[in-house]
Amino acid sequence: MNHLLTIGDYSPEKLQQMLDVSTLLHKTPEQVLASKNIAFIFEKPSLRTKVGTEAAINHLGGNVIHVESDLVLSSGKAVPFSCRESLKDAMKNISLWCDAVFARVYSHQTLQKMAEYGSIPIINALCDDHHPMQALADLYTLQQTFGTDKKLTISFVGDANNVAFSLTEIALKFGHTVHFSAPDKYGWPDDILSYFALLAVDHNGSFKTFDDPLDAAFNADAVYTDTFISMGEEHLYEDKIKHFEPFQVNEKLFSQADSNAAFMHCLPAHRGVEVTDHVIDHPNSLVYKQAENRMVVSKGVFATLLTEEAKEFKTNGVHTPPLKGEEVR
Repeated sequence: MNHLLTIGDYSPEKLQQMLDVSTLLHKTPEQVLASKNIAFIFEKPSLRTKVGTEAAINHLGGNVIHVESDLVLSSGKAVPFSCRESLKDAMKNISLWCDAVFARVYSHQTLQKMAEYGSIPIINALCDDHHPMQALADLYTLQQTFGTDKKLTISFVGDANNVAFSLTEIALKFGHTVHFSAPDKYGWPDDILSYFALLAVDHNGSFKTFDDPLDAAFNADAVYTDTFISMGEEHLYEDKIKHFEPFQVNEKLFSQADSNAAFMHCLPAHRGVEVTDHVIDHPNSLVYKQAENRMVVSKGVFATLLTEEAKEFKTNGVHTPPLKGEEVR
């Protein structure tokens, strides 16, 4: 069964295939998802993930069925009337009607249980630990901007969250260098640091942590940040924000990067908190291109995981095109 739960589950070659298929289908949409029904199950709110992916599925002839999360993501406990039905029973039913589930949930374990109980592909639309669809769109955007051959230095400044994790995974798998800077209290635990170090060795990449975010951004090709307060952490705002104030991506920090450096953010952005207007609106900001590419890469992901036709696509070495009207940096 072809699931997409984490970036770590796939080789660089398979990930690149998804991106190459995305390019082909975006240039010339084929109805490769005709008669396919995709169940969307969202515990968390979404704009780019929901709308961008639904648009991609529509372009390819598929159908989206929105399932209320409380009908599926119950506690599963054997307590009478405590929930509508178990996740196991819900997934057994959804597998009878649909061809895949696109799920945005709090717990990664929920996705694992969906994959265990169901008999159709499960695609991770975001969970507490991973955001593989965002990472694919980010790599696609970097390849558009800098080409597929250049090895980049990507500086992530901010919280050690799901976006940072999946971005680091995919960047290291493609041999890039990742610089990471966060407050001590909100950095990576030792087991994750060891995992990133092994990924870097296995794929000729490099991973470094920095106490000073200015050092992390120095000479970087791309500076990336995300919200300091993830969904579900709103109650931690007062405690977290005092630690993160020095990690705001502002003009001073961004000026440490290469003169052609890109700024990246998965959005939604809290302007004036993790990033200033000057940076997010900078000519080198890629935030809206990242958002557009959430739609583009969804085409390659769903076509690759759900159809036999995707296996027959001849990419002929065609990789992600440069941004329209621009030369590769």
